[in-house]
Amino acid sequence: MDFKTRKIDDVVVYDLEWEFKIVEEMPIALQDDVKNQIRSRKRNFLFNLGGVKYMDSYGLGEMVASYISISHAGGRLKLTNLLPRIALMFKVTGLDKVFDIFDDEKEAMEEFY
Repeated sequence: MDFKTRKIDDVVVYDLEWEFKIVEEMPIALQDDVKNQIRSRKRNFLFNLGGVKYMDSYGLGEMVASYISISHAGGRLKLTNLLPRIALMFKVTGLDKVFDIFDDEKEAMEEFY
């Protein structure tokens, strides 16, 4: 699993660009990195899923675990750029009611302020 992070003002943006599923040799999990950011006093997060072509239950679990960690720290998480098949997965599981989902990064960023 590989992801890139960048900061825009006080928002930590994760650019996710892989098939989001469990594999044999799993480097640092997304939620572990999120917890490190929280320990560094970061509270606003944006996950850009534009590069996520596939997500299985492990991927959904990472999303939910990250959401819980961020929420418990008093933070906010927004998702953006979901491909249609990923958006459908969130809708079918009801997670579209849990996560704030936006069509593009600019729209999501505006909601932080």
